Amino acid sequence: MEKNKKPEVIAKIKKSFNESEAIFVVNQNKMTVSNTGDLRKQLRAVSSSYLVCKNTLARLAVKDTPFASILSHLGGQTALVFSKNITGSAKVIHEYASKNDGKIVILCGGYSGKTLSAAEVVMLAKLPSMDELRANIIAVIQTPAQRMATLLQAPAAQIARVLSAYAEK
Repeated sequence: MEKNKKPEVIAKIKKSFNESEAIFVVNQNKMTVSNTGDLRKQLRAVSSSYLVCKNTLARLAVKDTPFASILSHLGGQTALVFSKNITGSAKVIHEYASKNDGKIVILCGGYSGKTLSAAEVVMLAKLPSMDELRANIIAVIQTPAQRMATLLQAPAAQIARVLSAYAEK
């Protein structure tokens, strides 16, 4: 890379750090172009992006951002996942790592100025999504109303049976 383009690249990476809700650092070993494209497509669906860049540029960009705590994990064949949907991104990364043995290894994550271990990222991946949580809450709210409607309809059904039995006689 040309020396005069480095500040521009660092600025773009720093902007991604500042605009993200969460960051994940993964080791991408033996990833092909098609594997990377597939993972990027899956991450885009959950408002995230996947970036492979030089560790030195990432180290310079992460300074003075909320994710400076991940600095020590930037080494080797790493890639960064910039996320605006922390649970969705964690799920995608974890599922991809599980299905593709050794191609992606979760190193760490960053959220609210704290570093998340690989185990914590896996725990995040196992959490239900916001849509699933909302559906569960709605189900809990609707259940008492459905039971109440059933209870109120039961006497009417019994009266109808008695009346139909009486009408037959």
